[in-house]
Amino acid sequence: MENETRNTPESEPTLTPPPATKARSALAPLTEISLPLWVSLVLAVLVIIVFIWKGVAVSAVERGMETERQALEASRAAVQVETQATIARHSDNTHALFGTALAWAIRGDMIRNNLDQIDQYFNELVRNERIDLVLLADPAGKVLVSSDRAFLDAPLPGHIPAGALQEPRVTVSAAEDGQKRLVVPIQGLNSRLGTVVLTYRDPS
Repeated sequence: MENETRNTPESEPTLTPPPATKARSALAPLTEISLPLWVSLVLAVLVIIVFIWKGVAVSAVERGMETERQALEASRAAVQVETQATIARHSDNTHALFGTALAWAIRGDMIRNNLDQIDQYFNELVRNERIDLVLLADPAGKVLVSSDRAFLDAPLPGHIPAGALQEPRVTVSAAEDGQKRLVVPIQGLNSRLGTVVLTYRDPS
C-alpha cells in the first residue's frame, strides 16, 4: 500500500497567470488595430489641411495677379491717353504754326486784291485728303473764296461758328464729325481783312 501510495504521481499545481499579463494580451489586438487607424485619421486631417492651405494660397496668388493685371491695364490706358493728348497738342501746335504762315501769304494777296491767287492756294490745299474745306470770309461773314463752290459769295456756313470771325489769333478747335477747325485771322495794318477757316482730320 505504501508502494502504491509512493508510486502515485502527485497532482501538479495549476499555474494561474497574473492578471496584468491577461490584460496586456487582451489589449494587444486592440492596440494593433487602433494605432494605424489613428495614424490614418491624423494623416487624413493633415492632407485635408494641406489641400485647404494650398487652395487658399493659390487663390491669394490669383487675386494678387489679377490686381496687378488690372493695375497694369489702368497704367497702360493712362499712358495711351497721355500719349494721344501729347500727340494732339503737338499736332495742334504744328497746325497753328502752319496757320500763321498761311495768314502772311493770304494777307499779301488780300492787300493786292488777288483773290485768284488765294483760290489757287485753297485748291492745292484740298488736294491733301485730310483737308476737307478751306474758305476765306470778309469781316461781315461773306465768303470770298472757298474750295467748295457752294459756299462762294454766301454767308458763312452754319456749321462754322460766327465767333470765328472775331477770333483774335490762330486757333485750333474741335469741329463736327471728329474733325478739327483751324481759324486764321487775316490782319491788315489797321483793321481785320478777313478770316480763313480750314477743316481737317488728324492723322489716324
